Amino acid sequence: MATASTLPTDTAAAAAARTADPANDSHHIFTVAARSLRDCVELLLSLKAAMSAEEREEQQQQRQQQQHHETTEGHTNGSTPGLSNGHSQTSPTNPAGKSMRDIHHMSRSASQEAEVGSDASSQQPQPTADRAPLALPQAITPCRRSEMYTKPSVLACQGTIGKHVRHLHDHYRLLLSTYPPNKDSSVNDEWILDYDRRSREVPMETDIDHAIQELERLQFILEKYQTPSDPSVPSQTKDVSVPSDLLQPVTLQATIDPRHPPVSFQTTFGRELWFCSLHAVHHFAMIKVICGEFGMPLTEDFGLAPSTVKSRLPNQ
Repeated sequence: MATASTLPTDTAAAAAARTADPANDSHHIFTVAARSLRDCVELLLSLKAAMSAEEREEQQQQRQQQQHHETTEGHTNGSTPGLSNGHSQTSPTNPAGKSMRDIHHMSRSASQEAEVGSDASSQQPQPTADRAPLALPQAITPCRRSEMYTKPSVLACQGTIGKHVRHLHDHYRLLLSTYPPNKDSSVNDEWILDYDRRSREVPMETDIDHAIQELERLQFILEKYQTPSDPSVPSQTKDVSVPSDLLQPVTLQATIDPRHPPVSFQTTFGRELWFCSLHAVHHFAMIKVICGEFGMPLTEDFGLAPSTVKSRLPNQ
């Protein structure tokens, strides 16, 4: 596999032109990759905010129920107007002193009013594509916000948000951790990458705070390439090397058939970094399905590939 120093003159010139033109700068992939991780962090932060709002609402409801219970007990234990010698002035079968014929008439009138109300509501204009309802969509699978991160989805093959987050994170982690200098090897040693050696049943699948921490760590690692002297970069990322050459050769080992051994492909760091970014978008789309199932809709562009978003822009 050719490196940047061994490229033909015309290709090297084209690479230089791409570097000079920000619109065609392939190194923008570092920004895109870091941004995809940041998008995932922001999603999880939104979910945490929804959890907190749910908890506050439940606490408020509990206080209201407690107040109602205390008020009801006060009325029950206290004196009630209209009672004499422990007997009510009206018969329990004859409320408010009305005759049974009056009660039957009231019940029939209420029934007729309900039918009229039902007919009127059926004549109301129904929501259309141009007039969407204001209420949030009804959850297909009822789920408390505090359970959303780990609750299996009915629509998405029993997957969970946590498992999708762990999976997309694993691809970035494996790509960077297998870079030879990060394995105490020489930069000239063969870079072997196998995405199938990912982790499962790890804390970030169930612990949303741990997931946010790990995603931000990788985000800062990728941003470090463009701002190596940025003091905001956490210290734990300073020992992680990131190749600046997007054409750095990589040998990819992949299981393409479960009945056969893995096969090898020759690729580059830049190509695999782009794959990790696009792979993350795919899992964002699955997470979007799960969130919608649980009644928490996400923005329209979340989970859309860049080419799809571009095709929807004006004059495209």
